[in-house]
Amino acid sequence: MNKTFFTGTLRKTVTLPAAFAIAVIFSPAYTYAGNTGPDGIKHTGTLFTNITDEAGLSDISMQNGVWADINHDGREDLIITGQDGGLKTKVFLNTLKDGRIFFQDFTVESGLTKDTAFPGKERKMAFAVVSDVNNDGFIDIFSAVYCEYDKPATDKNGNIVRDEAGNKVYEKKDDGMRSEIYLNDGKGHFRQVPGNYFPPETISGAAFLDYDKDGIPDLYTGSWYKEYGISLLSYPGRLYKGKGDGTFTDVTGQAGMLTKETEGQPDSSRPVYGVSHGDWNSDGYEDIFVSVYGRQANRLWKNNGDGTFTDMGPETGFDGDEIRHGRYPEWVSRNAEKEFRSHGNTFSAAPADYDNDGDLDIFTGEITHGWAGESSDRSSLLVNGGKKKNHAFKRYPDLLHRIHQSTVNWNQGDMRVSWADLDNDGKQELLVASGDYPDKQYLRVYHMRKPLEFEEVTDRYGIDWESSASISIADFNNDGCLDIIAGKSWMRMPKEKRNGRVPAPGLFLGKCDGHWMQITLRGKGAGATATAAPGTKAVLRTGSIFPHRQLRFVQTSHGHYGLSDSQRLHFGLGKSKKGTITVYWNTGAVTYKNLPADRFIRLTEGISQPEISTTPFAE
Repeated sequence: MNKTFFTGTLRKTVTLPAAFAIAVIFSPAYTYAGNTGPDGIKHTGTLFTNITDEAGLSDISMQNGVWADINHDGREDLIITGQDGGLKTKVFLNTLKDGRIFFQDFTVESGLTKDTAFPGKERKMAFAVVSDVNNDGFIDIFSAVYCEYDKPATDKNGNIVRDEAGNKVYEKKDDGMRSEIYLNDGKGHFRQVPGNYFPPETISGAAFLDYDKDGIPDLYTGSWYKEYGISLLSYPGRLYKGKGDGTFTDVTGQAGMLTKETEGQPDSSRPVYGVSHGDWNSDGYEDIFVSVYGRQANRLWKNNGDGTFTDMGPETGFDGDEIRHGRYPEWVSRNAEKEFRSHGNTFSAAPADYDNDGDLDIFTGEITHGWAGESSDRSSLLVNGGKKKNHAFKRYPDLLHRIHQSTVNWNQGDMRVSWADLDNDGKQELLVASGDYPDKQYLRVYHMRKPLEFEEVTDRYGIDWESSASISIADFNNDGCLDIIAGKSWMRMPKEKRNGRVPAPGLFLGKCDGHWMQITLRGKGAGATATAAPGTKAVLRTGSIFPHRQLRFVQTSHGHYGLSDSQRLHFGLGKSKKGTITVYWNTGAVTYKNLPADRFIRLTEGISQPEISTTPFAE
């Protein structure tokens, strides 16, 4: 079914533009770049200013963070986890008052540091993944806890420690806390769902999706090693079917996804560091991309549309590159790895239609080293071959022309990757956040001049951020230009590079040229499309003679520790002042014509008239 609707006039107006409001507070001295790139495009208005101090975030530790409008006022708020004398969670409301924007510490009021099973004890959330799990219109949270209680203690010689009775002694005692679902009252206050039980595993990635298209969000979790440093045994990934009330049922076995506690076999559990989702083969069902660590093969769980999944990693090339001999360089005294350990250390897999051809491509973020040899996979662009090639990927590992300090022993700590149209020209930039090593690991930005040709624009865009941890992208001040928050990692960093009390984030305020459009999708709920529309695709077409096509979809995660961006869909329109959007709801495709540029637009399943506003929707 395909319907076409025509939009009318602007339905909402405001008296104070949001762009003015942010300028009142921060008043950054913008200096336009004013130079032309090799592609001939004059990037005069794309510039980022670090406003961390002005925003009051310079004394907050952040390794993982995500933008999400938790109090539903139309402004993206911040949920942050970091190390500050132990694992800490912080929540900040993006607040507009008297024409001024500021970040209000809302941690205690949010309830996300509370656990009903442990009154008075601070909850240790590792990361958050967000969606509306009970379809009440409010953003809820999967609060992930990293449980490493099955790892035996070892002595200085690597032998497992045992007590007098001969039983294994474990490194950590089980504190009883588990991953949980927290439901939102619509004002940013969360309550824990009773009756949920997620097993005590090393959960390191998760994503909400609607795999069975019943209009109720489901959840997939990925876990890391079970006994890191002792064995290669790992916990299985798990698929949970949503019931619609905030509770879930483990259906991993039914779905054909339950892996075994063995090493090196096709059905062995593997150490996962990131989870992504999206419709890889354009069949209308969401698939799951699993980023695997330990130089083991990535998994692409194909959604068969009948409640089951099949691992298509080997057939598609998503599992790893073709160099699988496992040999180290001659100067490294290590035996060659077996083939199952000849892949990558994949932390993130960011899906996007980067070349605007209608198929989902993927960029993988990998940690690799000069000493690991050529068999260790590099960060790569995986281009989808489309239906003619059974949607197999062609891998391009050397597009970014990385320059290393050493030609022999170097590091690439590419743990987080994202796509976003930062300059509103209709092509998405690639962001690669690198850290954890002292040899110039930075957050870098690459502009696509044309498919398979990228130019680094980090310096031109005014971004200077070393040892980047998690990144999250959103238009937090609602001016039509995307902004970035980037975490900081002090892992392996020398003391002279550890500035401040804690590894604080960098908040980069964007300034850009070009027209834009930001789309909020709202489904009807159970039996149709989930209210928050996870996985739902929208295609924008601009121009008439040679229409330019862009695809976006609502992503809840695309990598390590819940890596995710705002779920409001951002399109750059360049010089176009209007566009046509087709949304692929569970109930069928619907087309909305003549939508104006430079507006926030809400499209609701089953309602013919788009809502158009100069500010985001607050209800």
